[in-house]
Amino acid sequence: MSIFKDLKVWFDAMGTLPWYIRVWATLYPLPQIIGGLIFILTLPGALIFGGRVLSGLIQSQVHKRAPFSKLMGPLGHAHWLLIVPYLIYSLKAHELSPPLYWFISYVIVTTLISAVLDVIELAVYLRQGHVKYKR
Repeated sequence: MSIFKDLKVWFDAMGTLPWYIRVWATLYPLPQIIGGLIFILTLPGALIFGGRVLSGLIQSQVHKRAPFSKLMGPLGHAHWLLIVPYLIYSLKAHELSPPLYWFISYVIVTTLISAVLDVIELAVYLRQGHVKYKR
């Protein structure tokens, strides 16, 4: 399968999960993709957009090998541990336009919420082994 087919299969499969996961899986990345494109000419915008694309690629490959694995989140978001410190730094170190400032703030908050959820998912995985999301 091509990487684009893998992404489509993963995206379609996400639509079969419970509504609360679908809501979070939409409200978390979609504004980051849109905002990343709006601010793509800034380093924070490019990092956010690139990080979101990388997350999708990683998660589609995890899903390809272990469908609905609880590892999708932790593995797909691990690189954000490198991006978030820079985003926090950029809020303090650079003069940013108000829309970019609030966009970066939104990304930091939602990413930290996601990190907490990922730690919980990783703990479940480490305790119970390969556990799938309930559908």
